[in-house]
Amino acid sequence: MDGSAGVRSFRTPEIQRLDAFVDAAFAFAVSLLIIAGAEPLQSFADLARALARIPAFACGFALIALFWLAHRTWSRLTPVRTGWTTFLSLTVVFAVLVFVFPLRLLTETATHYISGGLLPGGRLMSGLTDLRWTYVIYGAGFAILSGLNAALFAHAACALRDGDPAARRAGLQWAGTWTIATATGLISALIAATPLLRLAPWLPGVIYNLIPLGVAVITLRKRRAVAA
Repeated sequence: MDGSAGVRSFRTPEIQRLDAFVDAAFAFAVSLLIIAGAEPLQSFADLARALARIPAFACGFALIALFWLAHRTWSRLTPVRTGWTTFLSLTVVFAVLVFVFPLRLLTETATHYISGGLLPGGRLMSGLTDLRWTYVIYGAGFAILSGLNAALFAHAACALRDGDPAARRAGLQWAGTWTIATATGLISALIAATPLLRLAPWLPGVIYNLIPLGVAVITLRKRRAVAA
């Protein structure tokens, strides 16, 4: 056998339908981000409170868009599709629809404290235990989504081993980036589950800054290796 069994050509109608389904699921996740905190508007005060949630919504929207862009990049990069990549894509859909709920809690709480209490969100969590579990659930969801992206890009790089070298390098780089993101989400969740949270309740959130730092370090090391 030539190993092509189960592989479909790039951008076939079946692939386009799957991509459209994934896109629709991400759009629905954005809708859930709004609906989760929505209340019927009955006065100008209600409108003002709704508008005050825009910063939190923007943060959540940006993160959901980040995961959507990753899937779109993978979709354009890979020349083949298999049952495995279909499974991973559908798992991404499931994960993002669950991820949106802790995302909303965390973004509204974060914008509340960053704004010094000016923005809503101070009543979403009643104490340190609520914050701990929100961090843990959010970190686990972030790690799962990032891990799925890493697996998709790793599969693309493997499929491209006899194809375009530049595309294969891009697949490997993206797989590495999302692997770093996966590890960061897990580290954040682990920190939140320890007594460190009581001493530094901001630490599990700040730890996500390791992602661009880790990507920069790996990129620099690769450039030095190529130059050598």
